[in-house]
Amino acid sequence: MSDLALAPLATTAPAKSRWRVMRAVAAKEWLELFRDRRLVWLCAFIMALMLAALAFGYVENDRVLRERDAAAQADRELWVGQSAKNPHAAAHFGQYAFKPLSPLALADPGVDAYVGSAVWLEAHKQNETQFKQARDGGVGARLGSLSLAFILQTIAPLIVILMGFASFSGERESGTLKQLLSVGARPRDVLAGKAMALIGAIFALLAPAFFGAALALVLFVDRERLSLVDQLIRLGALGAAYAAYLAGFAFLALGVSALARSSRAALVTLLAFWLANSFLAPRLATDAARAFAPTPTWQEFRAGVAQDKAKTFGHDESHPAFVAFRDATLKKYGVSRIEDLPVSFRGLALRKDDEAGYAIFDRHFGALQSAFDRQDALRAAPGFLFPLLALRPISMAFAGVDSRSQFDFATAAEAHRRDIQNQVSDNLIHFAHDNRYVAGPELWRKIASFAYRAPGAVFALGYSALPMIGLFAWLALACAFALFAARRLRPV
Repeated sequence: MSDLALAPLATTAPAKSRWRVMRAVAAKEWLELFRDRRLVWLCAFIMALMLAALAFGYVENDRVLRERDAAAQADRELWVGQSAKNPHAAAHFGQYAFKPLSPLALADPGVDAYVGSAVWLEAHKQNETQFKQARDGGVGARLGSLSLAFILQTIAPLIVILMGFASFSGERESGTLKQLLSVGARPRDVLAGKAMALIGAIFALLAPAFFGAALALVLFVDRERLSLVDQLIRLGALGAAYAAYLAGFAFLALGVSALARSSRAALVTLLAFWLANSFLAPRLATDAARAFAPTPTWQEFRAGVAQDKAKTFGHDESHPAFVAFRDATLKKYGVSRIEDLPVSFRGLALRKDDEAGYAIFDRHFGALQSAFDRQDALRAAPGFLFPLLALRPISMAFAGVDSRSQFDFATAAEAHRRDIQNQVSDNLIHFAHDNRYVAGPELWRKIASFAYRAPGAVFALGYSALPMIGLFAWLALACAFALFAARRLRPV
């Protein structure tokens, strides 16, 4: 404390004096944190745990990516290896669209384990994503695995609390706070110094994990499919979000410590908030979101689609819609019989039925995603009070593993399915002269493989406004609370 005692607090350069106070307080706090070997070893353990989770994520992502690439190649060989057949039969044979793995899933796996990794593209039907890892992996997989995101979201705030709960209350109990304020140090300058030390410790804790993630991106990103710059921008956004999240906990710990009568009371209060933020609030927010923005069950969803599809004619030539289309087609071409048409009526009918189905699928799948969006917004709304509710959607969005990213992939897969349908129908329209018509492998090769390029960071930014506002509102409220608490400090 000698620097504080010597600081010229009443000189003509108050700004310089205040900076000396803040610097001296920060240095003292750093020294005390370093002297507490329990905290040092605990922080070292957390760093090792984060790096281990990152390494595990890197290895797992590499394995999954190789498996999906091999599956996509095998599926392509099956598609082009079909024998000569009717093009419509080939469309029913179908092919798979495999979702590319987001590189940042190595840090935050998000919803990937619960939504599946591939879509079967078949005629007349838009399918849900299949091969859900959580379903196939049993109870253990459904509970989730250790990830860098989990450590930063749940364990790191606890470390911040343990570092900061006694910042003011401990000094009050030892009598040094009274001495510090008696020499003329302003409470807000003392708060700034302690905040500098605590936030500096947070950055020291985060730095190895984010440098490791950046290195993993450099090694992991396929430059032909993804932009490394875009992935680094995403990582930077994640770093800023996690820094704001943990900085808010630092100011909260300082504020509670300044108001609490004892260090024990400060620790109990902060631990109660940590438990509510980490476990209680997410559960209650999810239940509330499901209650206020319900989604249909799989059976209800499929029944709704089937009900609308029944209004189209499909393969039913007695359906009124089929009869109306047939009559309109004959009139368009100026003939009285299907056999006199210059093109294949079967191909025209298939294309017409597919187009009617496209509108139905767009309406139902779009409404389902809108319900998911409402649920996400409801969950994130209390994020200014319980910051984990705001941080999670930001983390998943910029890692490319949230429901919006999944919907973008599913939409691209459906667009590819429709392209297949259009090509086989066009082939029938122009080349099929009777029901014995078959196409050869040249048509299968002409239809390109599914290729998906994930959207950039701007895509994630575009729908993350609400949780970002909530997260930075949390940081602002925590800062305001810490300032309010510091102003109540008195030397006696």
